Amino acid sequence: MGPITDHRLLEETLVNLLRMPRSHWTREQIKAHLSLAATAAALDLARPSTLQMEHMKLAAAVDLLAKGMGEGFSYRVALRSGPDLEGIELFASVESKGGGANVRFTGFGSTAERVLAQLRDAISVHGKALATKPTKPREANRNPLRLLPRKAGPV
Repeated sequence: MGPITDHRLLEETLVNLLRMPRSHWTREQIKAHLSLAATAAALDLARPSTLQMEHMKLAAAVDLLAKGMGEGFSYRVALRSGPDLEGIELFASVESKGGGANVRFTGFGSTAERVLAQLRDAISVHGKALATKPTKPREANRNPLRLLPRKAGPV
């Protein structure tokens, strides 16, 4: 993709759309303004963007991951934006559906592969923590009656 070709047209188009009263917003008005803005930015809307492709790859991969974990898990995939992020990033979570243990694994990043790697690492760490969970030591029987002889009873 090349550089933005007409900054002035892009700014005017977006500002005009935002200044328009919401009551005048129709699908056609929004489509016309966004198409003009895309033209000013030299965007090809016929093909999905790299971010859209990564989002679709992530959704498919996380769906398979959640299904592989069993029926007790659901997933979410989203795009995150915010002041501390560089642009927009991908986000995914796999979480347990109700039940006693509420478990959630999350990942985020600029590519589907990075998000999946974080999810798999979180799942792996959780599995290792469950496997190495120490068992509660058995308490000693301090009852003084334990020392008395027992009567043999019917078996």
